[in-house]
Amino acid sequence: YFLSGIVELDDSMFGAPTEGGKRGRGTDKTKVVVGLSLNKNGHPLYVKMEVVDDLKSQTLADVANRIIEDGSTINTDLFKSYNALKGAGFQHEPKEFNPKDNPDHLHWLHTIVSNVKAFIAGTYHGLDVKHLQAYLNEYAYRFNRRKFKGELFNRLLHCCANTPTITYSELTA
Repeated sequence: YFLSGIVELDDSMFGAPTEGGKRGRGTDKTKVVVGLSLNKNGHPLYVKMEVVDDLKSQTLADVANRIIEDGSTINTDLFKSYNALKGAGFQHEPKEFNPKDNPDHLHWLHTIVSNVKAFIAGTYHGLDVKHLQAYLNEYAYRFNRRKFKGELFNRLLHCCANTPTITYSELTA
């Protein structure tokens, strides 16, 4: 499925706190692109997260094309690499991220990123970078199905029955 309609898109850094290293986008931490679709009232619907090697324009456009439906409106901050989204079939609406003057801009996305980091720290007490995408997928799976309480077991059973088996060596490789 694709995220559609109004979509918030931002990047985040995952990894243990380090002393003396760079902050922000220049850090050595693992870079993750997060997309969140919103309903007409501005509340979150679905989330997708993808680990990326860099935050270059082409990388962000490729991720957007994989996770967001063409023609969707994408809200971002003013990071220049997001400018490639306009030419990729999306309506791009960049705004300066300033919590004091515009507290609602990317509010839900940042809340979800904070919750993901707390989920990983609280449940797993840290993890290896090579498995980060799997943990992000788990969080997204749970989040995207949070309203299907009565159907959750049957949906999980269906996914288990239709997903190829993965061996322990593949899982831990």
